[in-house]
Amino acid sequence: MRYKRVFNNVILVVCLTSCFFVFGSSILFAGDPGKLVMDTIDKGLVVLKEPSLKGNDKVNERRQKLWETISHIFNFEEMSKRALGQHWKKRSDEEKKEFVGLFTNILKDAYIGKTDAYSGEKVILMKERVDKEYATVQTKFILNTGSELVVDYNMLNNSGEWKIYDVIIEGVSLVNNYRSQFNSILIKSTYNELVQRIKEKKANG
Repeated sequence: MRYKRVFNNVILVVCLTSCFFVFGSSILFAGDPGKLVMDTIDKGLVVLKEPSLKGNDKVNERRQKLWETISHIFNFEEMSKRALGQHWKKRSDEEKKEFVGLFTNILKDAYIGKTDAYSGEKVILMKERVDKEYATVQTKFILNTGSELVVDYNMLNNSGEWKIYDVIIEGVSLVNNYRSQFNSILIKSTYNELVQRIKEKKANG
């Protein structure tokens, strides 16, 4: 149950961290990857605190604005590739492009709605590790209940830009979680059937 609750709140940690829980946040180490995460937090907060975007009648507008503000920090192609795992290399260029779009929408639809639950939680940037083109930004997510969650953001530097390709919550990978779900379907079904199921889920809300 705790694992499920954590992933239900992942947008609050990412949308993941990338924007929300900064009240009382502090930076202990702030190289380029960590600075990018915290800068995105600040920009996300501007959207959440914008008076003209508050209220139930502004939900869709607020969520769309927030997505536009924070989505740049994610490498959706890399996330899609890792989520599909061994099945990725078998796909044509057109299929890969389509899957990236579908997986991006999965993340957006699954998590962007969670932003309305924001109630002053905070994230502390603990440290970052950089190894050539890879980096991990480690944070501590503090709930209102006083509970703490360790959340790592794995990032990849592609052409000079640091972007998130996975989020690790209490040792559990977001991308691996989806890969497990996709694999369980692909064991019994074809890739086209997987795509169709994703599309149907999107259509049914």
